[in-house]
Amino acid sequence: MRKIITTSFLVCIAYILFFSYVHSRMEEERNLVLAHENKILETSYKAITQMFSIAIENYFHYVVMQPSVLNILHEVHDTNDSTQKATLRDALYNLLSPFYNNDLKRLEIRQFQFHTAKGESFLRFHAPSEYGDDLLAVRPSIRQINDEKIFISGFEGGRTYQGFRYVFPIIDEKIYLGSVEISLSYNQIERELSKLIHWEEHTLLLKKSISSELVFDTHKQHFVASPLSEEYVTENQENDPSHLLKAEVIEKINTILKKRYSVEKKLQEGKNFSIPMVENNVGYIANFHAIYDLSNTLVAYAVTYSHLDELVNIQHKYITSLLFGFLIFLMLGIGVYLLVEQSQKTLHKKIQFETIVEKTINGVILLNAKGEITFLNAAATSILGYSLNEVLMQDAHSLIHVHQQNNNPKEKCPILNAMRYQRTYIGEEIFCKKNGEHFIVHLNATPFVQDNHNIGSIVIFRDITTEKKTKEMIEHLAYYDSLTELPNRKLLLDRLSYTIANSQRTKEYCGLLFIDLDNFKILNDTQGHEYGDMLLKQVARRLSENLRTGDTVSRFGGDEFVVLVTKLGANEKEAKEKLAQIGYKILQSISETFHLSNLAYTCTASIGGTIFRDGDKTVNTILRDADLAMYEVKKESKNEIKII
Repeated sequence: MRKIITTSFLVCIAYILFFSYVHSRMEEERNLVLAHENKILETSYKAITQMFSIAIENYFHYVVMQPSVLNILHEVHDTNDSTQKATLRDALYNLLSPFYNNDLKRLEIRQFQFHTAKGESFLRFHAPSEYGDDLLAVRPSIRQINDEKIFISGFEGGRTYQGFRYVFPIIDEKIYLGSVEISLSYNQIERELSKLIHWEEHTLLLKKSISSELVFDTHKQHFVASPLSEEYVTENQENDPSHLLKAEVIEKINTILKKRYSVEKKLQEGKNFSIPMVENNVGYIANFHAIYDLSNTLVAYAVTYSHLDELVNIQHKYITSLLFGFLIFLMLGIGVYLLVEQSQKTLHKKIQFETIVEKTINGVILLNAKGEITFLNAAATSILGYSLNEVLMQDAHSLIHVHQQNNNPKEKCPILNAMRYQRTYIGEEIFCKKNGEHFIVHLNATPFVQDNHNIGSIVIFRDITTEKKTKEMIEHLAYYDSLTELPNRKLLLDRLSYTIANSQRTKEYCGLLFIDLDNFKILNDTQGHEYGDMLLKQVARRLSENLRTGDTVSRFGGDEFVVLVTKLGANEKEAKEKLAQIGYKILQSISETFHLSNLAYTCTASIGGTIFRDGDKTVNTILRDADLAMYEVKKESKNEIKII
């Protein structure tokens, strides 16, 4: 009895250590998944805000800084007469309302506002009846732009809406006339993000100080208290039937968060974080992305909710590992006890072991000290396709273990080395079935040691080929457009950054073409989005066929494509000519008739391009220059190319 108690105590201690190790590995693997999810959200968020920054800056230069607009603002600056200001306000509204109602609303930008040089609201296109209020007391961006006269962008609250603000100083003839802002709602950011990454639901948690406590009294009903924290509110969507199902899903996950996790404490830390959840064998993830305003103060959290079945897989995998660890330690404990007792129960122990392993869904292989197979459980025979008699006393290394390099000696086999050096090996290997099919396994190889000599090894494995393919598919979706299979915006930005760095070494010019299909919206409106999608796929195919090896074509969003061209030579003039030749080749290819189901369709495009090398331009500068050139083509003639 004393020996049994001693042996049991040692086995328990060993299993506790094993449990701690397995649990730490589970936490590590889960944290890697969470970090990956957060990284995708953070990178995509930055890419979207940069994209909007480029587009809105173009609107400022080409729409706001026009003589007709500046003349009105000069008159506003020079008068204190309220009647004259009202007349000028109407004139400015009539002048720019087509731009607001067409261009901005087409992009679903809801806020467009002019401020006077004194920091007062002069004209809100989204709320024309609300003007004249002093914004210096409630809007840090207005105070900063009045003091520094520089462009400002970032998240900020407001008197009617909170949003991502792009505020420009208006200076003409060295006179500061005031400022103008174009602001995006979070919903617009979310819609663009949904084109890059997938989540099922989302919400925006706003600090009371920049939302319900700051807005006009007539807008306070737009916000309701957040169930996660008393310091935050969310936009009220109760009256919108399209959000009923969304509210149910968010409410379900929020209930789990409130019950099990200290979300309010994490919100106070002001950092990005993710919370994984497994409820009723279903995995969920809630990503919290911290948003800071222009004064670097935490003002909101963008929260996304998704199913994440990988969490369930991780949990099941490590529960299985703990189960088999328990079985292994139990059997080793029995073996130690039997050896100490010098009993003749070895055969009985083997029967017990085989009974247990036959019930598991994972494959189990027993090897002797020479690496020969002495036992397969039912799961192993089912996976490998061999019966025990076919493989008994066969060399496992040459029969079922596939190495990356042919004729790999046994001295380098990690499974045999685990037994040779008396240590456990956990890793991924490739096995071969009886029919010659190769598959990937996750295995645990543990040696049997007696009197400091190896007497064999147990190999527990499971087929993870499907899991690996699923992971590769997810990674593919993160970098490629689901419609055209072209690299998406995220992958293009990565390659553009690499190309800029590489051009500094090669001293050769590279180029970027920004392609926008002409009249694409008309096709969608008249024929439907199905035809629009068919056209985008065929355009993508033609662009890919006309590229050189090493160049990249990407779908940048909507009907916009970007082509990244390398190796244009060291001469600037020749580089521009080569880039123009490629652009004209693309124009010719696109101008050929497309066959969209039963519709023959002719399409043209507007292309803007630019060249760069030696780090003379940043990613944003390159995209901006190409976009500006394309915009000029679009404005002047279409179906043409311009290189700057």
